[in-house]
Amino acid sequence: MASDQERIRERIKELLKKPGNGNCADCGVADPEWASYTLGVFVCHSCSGLHRNIAQISKVKSLLLDPWSSSELEFIDSVGNNAAKAKYEHIVPAFYYRPTSKDCM
Repeated sequence: MASDQERIRERIKELLKKPGNGNCADCGVADPEWASYTLGVFVCHSCSGLHRNIAQISKVKSLLLDPWSSSELEFIDSVGNNAAKAKYEHIVPAFYYRPTSKDCM
């Protein structure tokens, strides 16, 4: 019988397959290993460090190493990278440079 955390990890793997979630919400690198459970987005290791610097806005956890509650998982499922970008970046001008994983921190 699978434990709650094993079921949650399987659900996280499913969520990563949803459109937009397979890449970091910030820099676009493939296969994010972290998530902001307050913003509802998946991010890479590098960007998770930046999110830790804005702890009053974004709180992050490792997808595989940290325990997840079902409510945190439900929130990420209800948001996801594409919906969060549409909400938070809708007024960003088209000419604004979007940082990539190759940019210096």
